[in-house]
Amino acid sequence: MKKSERLDLIRKIVTENAIETQNDLVSLLKEEGLTATQATISRDINEIGIVKIPTDHGKYIYGLSKEKPKKVAPTINVINGSLKAISEETPGLLNFINIDLVPGNTRLIKRVLLEQFGSDVFSCIADDDSILLVAKSQLAAKRIRESLEMWMEKG
Repeated sequence: MKKSERLDLIRKIVTENAIETQNDLVSLLKEEGLTATQATISRDINEIGIVKIPTDHGKYIYGLSKEKPKKVAPTINVINGSLKAISEETPGLLNFINIDLVPGNTRLIKRVLLEQFGSDVFSCIADDDSILLVAKSQLAAKRIRESLEMWMEKG
């Protein structure tokens, strides 16, 4: 199966099923006759722009981003619903911004942040549900934080 066909199949499965984990997705792909590793699926999820979205039952499932994965601006649609909190400035760490997110969305949000603020970012470290962004200056951190807060208000 070609990569484009695999990506189309993943989109179809994510759209038609409530999938909570990548292992669930791997199992559903196997039922469709496609054997793929979790690492491959993880890269595909990032390329497609699949994010975790909340359900009415308080759980998170995979869903398609409102944005096309290759072109993530404008960022509000991508970040809408993903941001949970932005930490306040800590004395001595004025260039640091800690961003709490819906679990599973950090790779996509990190990409958005780097596209939007790349020239102001020294480093950006992501885990499953948070991002630590280190800005190049206090002024850059302030601009980034203000944009994130504005996106949270609009989300």
